[in-house]
Amino acid sequence: MDLPREEIRQNILDVVTFAQENLNVELVQLGALTTSVTDGGIWLSKQKDYSGYINHGDSYTAAVTCDTVDKAIRLFKKDYSDLTISIVGAYGIIGEAVSKILVPKFKNSILIGRRKEKLNQLEKKIKGNFKTTVNMETKKSDIIITATSHPTALLRSEDLKKNAIIIDVSQPTNLSYDICLERKDINRFDGGYVDFPYNLPIPYVPKGKLFSCIVEAIMQAAENEKKNYVGSIDMKHLQKTKIWGKKYGFVLNELTNFGKPVKIGR
Repeated sequence: MDLPREEIRQNILDVVTFAQENLNVELVQLGALTTSVTDGGIWLSKQKDYSGYINHGDSYTAAVTCDTVDKAIRLFKKDYSDLTISIVGAYGIIGEAVSKILVPKFKNSILIGRRKEKLNQLEKKIKGNFKTTVNMETKKSDIIITATSHPTALLRSEDLKKNAIIIDVSQPTNLSYDICLERKDINRFDGGYVDFPYNLPIPYVPKGKLFSCIVEAIMQAAENEKKNYVGSIDMKHLQKTKIWGKKYGFVLNELTNFGKPVKIGR
């Protein structure tokens, strides 16, 4: 059952204030769809009942996503300047940052989102050869990044070019396991995992891995950095999270698909 937006927000605030008052929590990382329902964490950061800090974790996720793209391109011995990329969810928090970094590198880029007015705003922030569209224009793209908050898979088999590379950042995933089984020619890679040597009881997260959004908050706490990181990504902070990742060893060392190491030529 769908709950009203304000009720969901209040539930989130109740959990955060409980953690603050009973567990002495000073930093909260927003996971899953709690970022989008709180306007990228901005709404939550303005609530007087909570006096700690908020981090949506999307800065390091965007950085790791770009690293995943780079590793995939090098794995298949391709060149950015020869390729077309589609970014689904391009005006979202992760999608916008990824677009800023990657669009200038590719021959052609297609930035996809459901709301035309948001795409119009995005156009002013991006440099490079690109177009924006509200349609799922992915079937001519060599690389596809999905970074949406959509609750169900968006990509269909007919949306995918032969030998397409898909970087699936979305949670829940935007490309189903069944399509990966059906289309042996395509290559799907997880877009949000980094190496993490401690096992946490989080469902479906593979051993030795953790979501980069959670890792970002862990690193912020380790650095004792008392700031909010909400709303659009500060690109300087994104670069800083990459430095943190190398410092603590929480980096992307292998490509995975649904949590399992990828073996090319399967």
